[in-house]
Amino acid sequence: MNVYLFWILFFGLWAIVPLMIIKGRTDETKKVNTVPEVKAKKKGWFK
Repeated sequence: MNVYLFWILFFGLWAIVPLMIIKGRTDETKKVNTVPEVKAKKKGWFK
């Protein structure tokens, strides 16, 4: 029984990991900012 469970989990990982990689790549689309952001200077002791 443990052998069957091992192979089910093994092939399950081989099915899930590529999907996670592909999903992660599609989420990394960068947006091009045409207007530069102006960062305000922080007031305080630590800059």
